[in-house]
Amino acid sequence: MTSRFIVIVIACAATACAGRASEDMSVAEHVASAGAEERAADEHDSERATGVGPNACGVPVSQAVLGIPCWSDGAPPTEGHLAAAAEHRRVAAAHRASAASLRDAESEACVGLSEDDRDTSPFEHTADVTNVVALTGFASTDETDSAPVLGATVTLRAVRGLSAAWLDRVLACHLARNAALGHEVPEMPTCPLVPRGVSAVVRATRAGFEVDVRADTAEGAAEVLRRARLLLPSAQRVATLDPP
Repeated sequence: MTSRFIVIVIACAATACAGRASEDMSVAEHVASAGAEERAADEHDSERATGVGPNACGVPVSQAVLGIPCWSDGAPPTEGHLAAAAEHRRVAAAHRASAASLRDAESEACVGLSEDDRDTSPFEHTADVTNVVALTGFASTDETDSAPVLGATVTLRAVRGLSAAWLDRVLACHLARNAALGHEVPEMPTCPLVPRGVSAVVRATRAGFEVDVRADTAEGAAEVLRRARLLLPSAQRVATLDPP
């Protein structure tokens, strides 16, 4: 492994040059990435310990016989291996910490809830979803007034035993769990809580509850609204497609 390759490896480890951004990763992906980083560090340690050749640069014997020059302004490859191994282990520790943080957040948010409530989105009870409208925020410009879509407001009918406090707990649990899953939850294709960067606020009304599901990006807001509209019967769904 040459010094140039070692530098590239360190840069990739520091910037997550391959794969998803760290904040989008699931617990499982963080754990897998930590393992890969540890294996890469072990490889550097092994090459540092066994690949030293006869010249002052410490290049592997197989390269030394090819006459690779020992430039005086370059760090010995053994030092590069040491730095690369340390960087890989730093990134591995960061992945493990992220995985633990996601696990802890899910555990705290879901404590006391039944397995069914943790596994089933409250929005999967589509018979009790009575309405979906676009959640908008008004922005004024010099020429026009616009109402950008921020997400969706889902209305649930009042059912026995359902309270705003309980619903808020279940929503928080699902948001934390979706984050732990890396926002990849194919078994919940219509749940508006799945996309990244989503928050939810519950309001009690005379007829039931309204849940504002808000995303932090325009793309996320469009996906939240698309999913929320799928909760309605097809005939009612058409009526929600008019611009807000």
